[in-house]
Amino acid sequence: MRVAIVHDDLVQWGGAERVLLGLSEIYPDAPIYTSVFDRTNTALLRNFGTKKVYTSFLQTIPGWKSLYKALLPFYPIAFEQFDFSRFDLVISHTTRFAKSIITKPQTLHICYMHTPPRFLWHFSGETNFGLGEILLTKLRLYDQVSAHRVDYFLAGSENAKKRIKKVYNIESRVVYPFVDLERFKDIESFDGGYFVIISRGNKYKRVDLAIKACFDLRLPLKVIGGFRESGNFKRVEFLGSLDDETAVSVLAGCRALIIPGVEDFGLTSLEAQTLGKPVIAFKEGGALETVIPGKTGIFFDEQTEESLGDALLRLNSLGIDPQDCMKNAVRFSKEVFIKNFKAQVASL
Repeated sequence: MRVAIVHDDLVQWGGAERVLLGLSEIYPDAPIYTSVFDRTNTALLRNFGTKKVYTSFLQTIPGWKSLYKALLPFYPIAFEQFDFSRFDLVISHTTRFAKSIITKPQTLHICYMHTPPRFLWHFSGETNFGLGEILLTKLRLYDQVSAHRVDYFLAGSENAKKRIKKVYNIESRVVYPFVDLERFKDIESFDGGYFVIISRGNKYKRVDLAIKACFDLRLPLKVIGGFRESGNFKRVEFLGSLDDETAVSVLAGCRALIIPGVEDFGLTSLEAQTLGKPVIAFKEGGALETVIPGKTGIFFDEQTEESLGDALLRLNSLGIDPQDCMKNAVRFSKEVFIKNFKAQVASL
């Protein structure tokens, strides 16, 4: 079977790109089609540099990296330009516009979606990048039309399944992403006495909430990712973007991972549990599918400093067993993902 994979863009190394790599393992000969590919990113080059990666006309625009947001309206057009006539199956992997591809009747298009575009449909309060309302309205209409080009949808979570139904009125089947257990098998966990949050810095991640709650309670917090907070917050360390090995080491020493925002699914939750670490998460979104309350973590009901602070203080009284956290993470192994994904594709 001739297979192609389509991905929104290759500009940063994160959870979506790890899942893409998993898809490439299922279909090792499948070329990857994407809007742009940042070959200066060492993690991306290491994992996808040997793959056949085809980019769109956006890649040829001088300075496209600095024009990323300005070019957003052109991404749907970029995906429409690809020719998939020689393939039997095309799998689009997306949170934005990769599903916009056009395929011929003899080619099956399966879309593996983690969420409809957040900036269009305002899930988790994601911003619209400053786009005008007229343009947003047109993009929403386009997004709904292009969704019906897909033959079948696979959702990355029950949360995503609900969103797909709400936005597109289309049913989907759930295939959970995976946590790469091999990354953590030789890592020894320890109690460094601090909490940790991992975030790319998006506003909807609500990193500010965790910072203020920990600051008020005088609890040490380490922030991994692109978030920067103005002001003097003692006991809060902003570590910036870290390489995989260093980030895992920091995670291995935390008391718990904090997820104060609404995640589509939240692979970091499973990464923490793989290391035997509990998760403190806002009671909404994908965290509801990865955290077992009272056993592998604790939820807080409101996105307020008081509600999160109460959860932070209650954590010690739960007596969470690290083994329970690790057992829960195993349910989302790469082997389980590959088996489930292949089974769903075969049935379709």
